[in-house]
Amino acid sequence: MIKSKNNIDTGKLIERVQLQQNRTYREIEKAINRPPTSMYQYIRNSSIQTGILIDLCYAMKYNFFQEIANKLPNEFTKTDKDAEEKLAQKTAYESRIAELEEENKILKVQVDLLMKIKG
Repeated sequence: MIKSKNNIDTGKLIERVQLQQNRTYREIEKAINRPPTSMYQYIRNSSIQTGILIDLCYAMKYNFFQEIANKLPNEFTKTDKDAEEKLAQKTAYESRIAELEEENKILKVQVDLLMKIKG
């Protein structure tokens, strides 16, 4: 398999975290429901399927994707947490406005009814 010149060696990342956590290959393999020697293959290879890496993230409680993202150049687009928060806030405001508009309609009907009764 031809590796990209920009490849980030996931095998080394996984091995470093595994050693830092002082966990055995077999313990991790069981946690991700993989056969024996799987971890050896993952560590030996410089790339890995994202589905397997996600399983390893959960099993090892470590965000390999964040580490990989941090190794990319700073000028690369990254998720803007402020933009996400602003979007969530905007959605909440829009929902609240819709609720208030509906309440306003009901109140107008009630006022009209009271005006008819009173006058």
